[in-house]
Amino acid sequence: MNQKWIYKPEPDEDIVDGLSSSLGFGTFESKILVLRGIDNYQKAREFFKPNLNDIHNPFLMKDMQIAVDRIATAIENGEKILVYGDYDVDGTTAVALMYLYLSKIVEKKYLDFYIPDRNSEGYGISTEGIDFAKENDFSLIIALDCGIKALDKIQYAKEKGIDFIICDHHLPGDEIPDAVAVLDPKRKDCRYPFKELSGCGVGFKLCQGLNTIYKIPEAELFELTDLLAISIAADIVSMTGENRVLAKQGLKVLRKTRNLGLRLLIPEDKLATFDISNIVFEIAPKINAAGRISHGKAAVELMVSDNLKHAHQIVNDIVNLNDSRREMDMSSTTEALLQVEKTGQVTNFTTVVYDPEWNKGVIGIVASRLTETYYKPTLVFTDGNNGEMVASARSVSDFDVHDALENCSDLFLKFGGHPAAAGLSMAKDKFDLFKEKFEKVVAEKIQEHQKEPSVTIDSDVEIDELNKDFFNFHRKLAPFGPHNMKPILVLKNQKVSGYVKTMGKDGSHLKFYIKQESTGRNIECVGFKLGKYADDFREKTFDIAFTAEENHWKGNVTYYLNIRDVKFSEALD
Repeated sequence: MNQKWIYKPEPDEDIVDGLSSSLGFGTFESKILVLRGIDNYQKAREFFKPNLNDIHNPFLMKDMQIAVDRIATAIENGEKILVYGDYDVDGTTAVALMYLYLSKIVEKKYLDFYIPDRNSEGYGISTEGIDFAKENDFSLIIALDCGIKALDKIQYAKEKGIDFIICDHHLPGDEIPDAVAVLDPKRKDCRYPFKELSGCGVGFKLCQGLNTIYKIPEAELFELTDLLAISIAADIVSMTGENRVLAKQGLKVLRKTRNLGLRLLIPEDKLATFDISNIVFEIAPKINAAGRISHGKAAVELMVSDNLKHAHQIVNDIVNLNDSRREMDMSSTTEALLQVEKTGQVTNFTTVVYDPEWNKGVIGIVASRLTETYYKPTLVFTDGNNGEMVASARSVSDFDVHDALENCSDLFLKFGGHPAAAGLSMAKDKFDLFKEKFEKVVAEKIQEHQKEPSVTIDSDVEIDELNKDFFNFHRKLAPFGPHNMKPILVLKNQKVSGYVKTMGKDGSHLKFYIKQESTGRNIECVGFKLGKYADDFREKTFDIAFTAEENHWKGNVTYYLNIRDVKFSEALD
């Protein structure tokens, strides 16, 4: 509530009219397209009809040929290959995808996977993982969604006689690890055209490269994109370009998936209509729960399993772990909020909290909750291993927390991430110094518009424009994600038609209808966490900022408006 409404600049009318004429869309729909950079027929064709032929040649990626040749040599010589990945959704889906692909061309006795333990090993490449490889005669490790800053670990592996191929998508440091091959489109010397692949996406490109040799039927290769779509959604990477093509393909596969584990994880009645938001809110937390609370290996075992009984047991365990994760999340968030108030950080530019008892698996979630509450760059610390601290960082819209932390990196033992989120480890005696330095850096860098929550509006809309044609158009804009978010629209001077009903156990949500005068049709509106404003909706006129949503029930599709913010005006007569 009470966010600043920032309207996108009005697009050029001639461009809107030209696009409307060439596509046969109305002016309003064409305006929505131009506002997201789709300003001519060719761009519109690529957007609405993403084609697998449009994805890029994997060999445009730096070191791809070297990586393919090294894996081919390992297969030819009967070397053992270890697929290694991070314990989050992107990492576990990447490991599962690579393992399933290699299983088609490598005997199982030459192949295994490894996920580090969050609590004992921490994020990324670990000495324990390398020691496991050495003890079990693995001479090649393919690392996914991690490794781009693991300079010392790669050197340690070399000393053990183990080769590394790194597939990562995080920002590199000044130095690239001395691995056999380092695949990362964000490398400065990489000419790959699309820079925003997920970690699983980089792994998929490696599979594509390998397939120029091993010629697995293309249908089998692209059947693995169900896992890729999950990674794209969960890791919140840009939903444009190649990601849009792969996500759309992956959703198509996911809705008919033959992956046993995914079929058990996704309710049967939802499978046919599963979309990006379902992945983000329903599937990703469950997959993540294994790595957060127990061990990420279980998530990979589920996604590569062909044993129904075993897969059922893993799903039951993961659901129970997710319930435990929710409880930890709630209690830790409550404690963190109290700590912010007690330490007088409310007036700071940053929020930094620490408790040695918080579980490492939920500190990222707690950081997100604090950011929602105080709207500041936030770090949540807890104890790590060997007397060190670990933290998860979250940022506010448009502020690069990774860049801010880079200015403090001389205090860190380990550090990596994205503009919106990052992770680090640090010696305990550096904590107070870090708090002071981070506060100073953010105070100098943050701009006025980044200090208060805002909602970016695509356009005002008249209620009569919310018709069948609009909802059909809106559906074609999917899949939604960063850089292709659902349009946020504004209806002005509305009033409730009929009643306002509160929902939820504590009445924290609400539902009501507004009427189209020209048709007499009622349009459902839902306000999550707006229950306390029920009387205001009953008694006043209002403007609402909203997104259009679909609701699927027993084969029927209905639409409703999800209220993102509201501004109340005068009381009704």
